[in-house]
Amino acid sequence: MGKLLLMIFLGVAIWWLWRKLQATKADAALPKAERPPELMARCAHCGVNQPRSECVEGAGQAVYCSDAHRREAESGSAGE
Repeated sequence: MGKLLLMIFLGVAIWWLWRKLQATKADAALPKAERPPELMARCAHCGVNQPRSECVEGAGQAVYCSDAHRREAESGSAGE
């Protein structure tokens, strides 16, 4: 009975170590992509804040969260 428990314990320990090594290899293989902080901009139509790179530029200095909001603001209909 003692030998059986020892074999089970060794099997579980080997399996656990193998899993830890596989996880470490997977973490090391993935590049650590860090995005630099980005300026935020407020939509001139609805006021939502979002990263400047995702904004749609309109006439003048105005920025919008989507093309639909740009079109609405530039056409003069504010969704009333």
